[in-house]
Amino acid sequence: MTSLRYLIAARYIRSRKSHSVINIISGVSVMAMATPVAAMIVLLSVFNGLEGMVRQLYSAVDPDISVAPREGTTFAVADVDAEALRAVEGVEALSFVLEQGAMAEAGGRRTIARVKGVDESYTDAVPVADRVVAGSFAVASEDADCMVAGQGVARDLQLSRLSTGETVRLYALNRARMSSLLPTGGYKRREMPLAGIYSVDEETGDRIFVSLGAAQSLFSYPDRASGIEIRVKEGADADDVARRLQEAVGGEMRVLTREQGNSIYRLMALEKRIVFLVAALVMAIASLAIVGTLSMVIIDKRDDAETLRTMGADGRLIRGVFTAEGELLALASLVAGLAAGTALAAAQQHWGLVRLDAATLMVDAYPVELRATDVLLTAAVYSATAWTITRLTVDAMLKKR
Repeated sequence: MTSLRYLIAARYIRSRKSHSVINIISGVSVMAMATPVAAMIVLLSVFNGLEGMVRQLYSAVDPDISVAPREGTTFAVADVDAEALRAVEGVEALSFVLEQGAMAEAGGRRTIARVKGVDESYTDAVPVADRVVAGSFAVASEDADCMVAGQGVARDLQLSRLSTGETVRLYALNRARMSSLLPTGGYKRREMPLAGIYSVDEETGDRIFVSLGAAQSLFSYPDRASGIEIRVKEGADADDVARRLQEAVGGEMRVLTREQGNSIYRLMALEKRIVFLVAALVMAIASLAIVGTLSMVIIDKRDDAETLRTMGADGRLIRGVFTAEGELLALASLVAGLAAGTALAAAQQHWGLVRLDAATLMVDAYPVELRATDVLLTAAVYSATAWTITRLTVDAMLKKR
């Protein structure tokens, strides 16, 4: 019975209608339904590409996993068993850091910066050294401390790539001597040569890296840190590693993955969901083209339906034939939309057809990443929508007869 109704429906689609305008409307309906399917795949692929670009951009300064105290801003380094954390399955490297706000000065120019003290294993945990555009990533030499500044700090202090070696002064509140009545002497100063300049973006460009010891001295936090930054082994799941780390550090510390710690990832995920919902609504509206097409086909084929009844077909078969015709039209539009959307996204991903003129970005072509899950999800949503509309239309039209 199922194969028979699809054979008859396929015959109806291939045959000429009594009114040629129905053929034209059917073709237009298929294209109208295929367009939002293709657009949805392209939109989702664009968001995937943007997400991948952002991940690549921030992976140089954002650790895979960060550990911070739930209360307060710092904790005693001695209170954390670093070896136990290194032994957690999936952990490749970790580093203790101390980050606070300070003022930087050079050549009579000043700016507010985030000073981040890092230990000697920091570059193993976070590959920020890959973003150095001048000098090298070195926070300590054989005889003195030094610093690495973000491009935003370098711009504010008018430091160029040729300024490495120039002395920069850092000022921070002296927690031990701070007094609202006698503010003189209520700050601490450290002078260090500039060893390098790194560049990621404007948001992270206000950061200065120094050694952990220099930061502890500057901020009057001896033997303390504000966090632990961890790199996950390749192939390990960051969420699973974070759960194991949370068990290891206990409830006094908070363990966050990169996605949980950086709001930009959550924002992009939310934007993608909203775009998906809007595109799904557009697909639902486009699927309404089935209503008009099926209505005209049912009217056009009323004599054929009577012939089938004379030959012994019941109402269920008649309804099944027209339902199958709507499903075949939806399938044709789905295949066309998937093919067009996949082809466009793949072409942009591999050949970069749409170019970008922004010299400050990491890529010169619009980033696109085609994922099979998005294609399958689009097909599932469209199929469910078209299936529902087809049945409602056929039931409504045949009920009137």
